[in-house]
Amino acid sequence: MKNFNAIKDYVFNELSNLDPKLRYHARTHTFEDVLPNSIILAREENLSEEETCIVTTAALFHDIGFLDQYDKNEPMGANRARHTLPEFGYSNSQIDQIVDCILATQVPQNPKTKLAKIVCDSDLCSLGSDNCFLRAEMLRLELIDVKGIDLPLKTWFQSQVRFFESHQYWTESAKKKYGETKQKNISQMKELL
Repeated sequence: MKNFNAIKDYVFNELSNLDPKLRYHARTHTFEDVLPNSIILAREENLSEEETCIVTTAALFHDIGFLDQYDKNEPMGANRARHTLPEFGYSNSQIDQIVDCILATQVPQNPKTKLAKIVCDSDLCSLGSDNCFLRAEMLRLELIDVKGIDLPLKTWFQSQVRFFESHQYWTESAKKKYGETKQKNISQMKELL
């Protein structure tokens, strides 16, 4: 059977090798946002123990592809999961589901399964959180450093409003948990414009 704690330690150590310019897509995004929220949403969506393991493992691996490349990192993360997880007791069927969840986090998100929907909602939980503006600023600085993009605050908030308004949470649990705060965050961004 799977050893989730061992895989969690493995990913934690691997993500310590991320480029320090990744302020948003840092280890904290995976371990303080995505993983804990995937556990919460898995419970609220009444997942089985195995389904929860699939979701939380996908949450751990969803950004590990940033070790390989910045753009289109999800296929790299899926490939790492496919090669690493057999060593930790995951079956081919479980790995296929984990890979599906990882690939679903590509923006624009388009998850097809309940498990992928939970991982996608966990990945963008910060849109509906009280630390939304801190996380958004970390992403803005990351894009400036990594991609060399000029992102003045007004331009940034305009793009964020467009992104937030085009985004949707996929599960009922996420809609309830993050929806109201997300709308408040959109309103505050509009006020800043």
